Amino acid sequence: MSWMHTGKVQAFNYSGLDKSLAQEHGIRLPSQYLNNHWQLTHQALLMLASLNDYDQQQVMKEIDYITRFPNSTYSTKHSLNPFRRIYRTRYPFRSYHYLLEYKTNGAGQVVIDDIYFDRNVLGTKNNIANERTTLYNVSRESNANYNGPTPSDGIKTLTGAWIAREAVPHVQTEHAAVNGMQNELNKAAWLMGVHAQAAYSADGIAGYTLFHNPSDGWKLDLAECMFDKLSRTKSHNAQHLAAILSHAQKSGKAIKWVAHSQGAIIFNAALLHYRANYGGRLTTQQLALHGSGANVERLSQLAAGLGMKIVAVRNNPFDLVPNLAGGNDLSASSLCRSIKFCGLVFGKDSEPGVSPHTLPYLGIETYKEQLRMFGNHKKAAQVQRYINKHVGKS
Repeated sequence: MSWMHTGKVQAFNYSGLDKSLAQEHGIRLPSQYLNNHWQLTHQALLMLASLNDYDQQQVMKEIDYITRFPNSTYSTKHSLNPFRRIYRTRYPFRSYHYLLEYKTNGAGQVVIDDIYFDRNVLGTKNNIANERTTLYNVSRESNANYNGPTPSDGIKTLTGAWIAREAVPHVQTEHAAVNGMQNELNKAAWLMGVHAQAAYSADGIAGYTLFHNPSDGWKLDLAECMFDKLSRTKSHNAQHLAAILSHAQKSGKAIKWVAHSQGAIIFNAALLHYRANYGGRLTTQQLALHGSGANVERLSQLAAGLGMKIVAVRNNPFDLVPNLAGGNDLSASSLCRSIKFCGLVFGKDSEPGVSPHTLPYLGIETYKEQLRMFGNHKKAAQVQRYINKHVGKS
């Protein structure tokens, strides 16, 4: 492991954490917290303060556990100092790693000596299930855009147009994005760059912040979608995003978001979690929805109630994700279209150039020509029949 922290500063000075000290350092204490219940060194306090609210809450749960059970079987003795112990957080996902170093003082109190984060969990992984939900700065590497029917070579160019860079605790850019299912980091970076550019094409985006929703495989990704839709308690992804939204609002940061596919489900769940746990209005932020896995009407009402504007919705009428999974069009004709084109969303025939779901929806004529460009004339003819029947009719 490659553990890192903010650097030793007055490392051996420690004191109780009270509400005024927590407020001074931007730490939101648990509602039932007793003043000075936790003893932290200055170094541990600085590290805790450097985390976003979501990570703070996860680490504080573990600090509370250690304080109550200092001899937990989850902890091990320090190899060089038998009076000091090391504790790895019990967070249920493999890709979440904080290490807490603590000791017991002469009065029998537990003192949190330091907090480390394993930087090895950041970035791309051979096993994508080991990637962590994290914010990444993404830079634009070329002027390649998806603004019309694009051949295979052009789409390959898009995959190198956006590159994920360093992980960051907060959104620092004007634009941000939440990716959907089965997107490892590199794919999420370029694909959401394409979506961000399509959503806010007039802005000339040079970079954006990716809220990376890592994949645990399609079965677990689907289970996570169902959890966020049906459970009163929301996923860790949604809780993390809610903390990001809260921090941006408190700091007055204006952000233009785009959420794609499962990203819309996560965003909807994050707004519900935000409303229940943070409160206040999100007037500095706006959202564009692409291939929405969430119900657009309900999400729009939820966002409006919090002061957030939905600025655009791009859902392909042949895309089963917004139609069926999002419940945005449950008509018989929608069901028929979705079934006929589901093989282009997943399966052996699916690829970005023909999928009604992967790339931004730029209009039905563009999608028809995109299919023709890839030689899928049968599906293009089906789209043409839809155009003949529906386009121009209210």
